[in-house]
Amino acid sequence: MRSVGTTLTAALFTSIVLLSTVFAKEPWQLGHGPFATAADVREHNLFGQDLADIRAALSGPKADWPAALALYTYGKNFKAHSVGRFADDYNGRLSTYLPAATKHFGSPSYQNAFLFSALAGTGRFARASELERSAALDAGMTALVLNWGRYELGESERKANKMTPPNWALTNGSPKNWNEIFAFHYGPEGRHAAFEALEKIEGGSAINNRLLAALDEGQRDLVAQKWSPAAARKVSASLNAASLALLRDALARGDSAPDDQLAVTQARAAGYWLAASETIGALAPDKLKTVETAISGKPDRAAFKAASAALEGIPQD
Repeated sequence: MRSVGTTLTAALFTSIVLLSTVFAKEPWQLGHGPFATAADVREHNLFGQDLADIRAALSGPKADWPAALALYTYGKNFKAHSVGRFADDYNGRLSTYLPAATKHFGSPSYQNAFLFSALAGTGRFARASELERSAALDAGMTALVLNWGRYELGESERKANKMTPPNWALTNGSPKNWNEIFAFHYGPEGRHAAFEALEKIEGGSAINNRLLAALDEGQRDLVAQKWSPAAARKVSASLNAASLALLRDALARGDSAPDDQLAVTQARAAGYWLAASETIGALAPDKLKTVETAISGKPDRAAFKAASAALEGIPQD
């Protein structure tokens, strides 16, 4: 039987969400379309500004790579967090929430290996141009946002279904992690994160809308302190669809890119591979090699087309 305090908390949570689905009423609420947060995730939403600051450091006539590396390592706007901290097997749980990609790359810190090498000009980027390195970082950080959404989805489910008792707290429980998916994906005022990247490509807006609808659906159950497997599957499918759409768009750019821009095109696709590899590794592992061939070695238009064709028809859940 629920305690009086628990019942009152649930009732308050219900009233907040019913208001938030219409429009944000509180200064701490964030939202877009049908979804508005029921927990305060403003700090998490500022992670997108860290991504913007890294990109800004690398723009203009002279890129400031040391400044970008410092921002990557230590962060700035999202307190006590950074791109590098998440990329390097965040909380030791990325092998749990990104199992297919971890298996494919051989390490749960595969995102850090890729992004750091682009920042430092080491490994696969030791002889790459600054334009290639910037493109890899730009796309790779967007992919990381999708993977952070996967992490928060897993944490939300863990706190609802695998903790005894379940943690429904708005401060650190399942609903908070659910809201963090939106905070990371949307970015500050819809900018600098996965939401903005998707809005710029064909079909991306529809994927964003699917995700927002799924988040709203799941939150309605969370209000009643219930887990919604159906909504969780829809969120996961939306993140899968986003990863494939961004990779497909990057590969397609190889058709029209000048010869001297093919390496940049390949580097961008390789960045998006950080998220799409989890999707393909889980749902169509036989296609992993085809994509790896396209994003590795000497850029080749035929390999880009083969990889694009391999992405067609992959189920998203």
